[in-house]
Amino acid sequence: MNLQAELVREHSARQTRRLTTYACSHPRCLAELLKVFWYGTPRERQLAADVLGQVGEKRPRWLVPHLAGLLAAVHAGAEHHPAVRRGVARALQFVPVPADWQARAFDTCLELLAAPAEPVATRTYALTAAARLALPHPELVAELLEVVDLALRTTSSAALRSRAAREIPKLRAVLREDLPN
Repeated sequence: MNLQAELVREHSARQTRRLTTYACSHPRCLAELLKVFWYGTPRERQLAADVLGQVGEKRPRWLVPHLAGLLAAVHAGAEHHPAVRRGVARALQFVPVPADWQARAFDTCLELLAAPAEPVATRTYALTAAARLALPHPELVAELLEVVDLALRTTSSAALRSRAAREIPKLRAVLREDLPN
C-alpha cells in the first residue's frame, strides 16, 4: 500500500481505521507513516497525525524509539496543523515514556494544556497524558493541579471539564498519600 497516496485519497473515519491497521501491521509500515508525519505536505501531516494518535493506542511501545521526533513535532511551530499536536498528545496517553524523556513529555503536555488557544481535544489528551506521567511523582502532581485549575478557569469546554473531573481525584489521592503523618 502507498500510505501517502491513501492518506489524501479519502478522509473518513473508516479510512483512518484502515490506515491505522496498516501502520500497526509491521514496524516498516509505521516507519512509512512517520515519514509522512514528519516530511509530508501540511495536508499529509494533518491526516497522518490522526492515524498516529490511533497507532499510539494500539501499538504504544512501537512509538517509544520515536519520542524525540514526536515531541519535536509538537514544538515545530505555527506551520504545523493543530492535528499534529493533537495526534502526539493522543499517543502520549498510552506510550510508555522512558525515564530520560519523561520530563520533556510532561512539560510538553503542560504547555498544551495551559494554552487557551489550543483545540480542546488536544488539551484533553494532554491532561490525561500529563496525569499518567505525574502520578508516580507527587511534586509533579501539585504542578499539574495548578495548570489544570488555570485551564478550567479559561475554558467552558464540557469535554475538558469532564476529563478533569476524572483525573483530578486520582491526582489528589497521590497528594494525600504523600502527606507526612
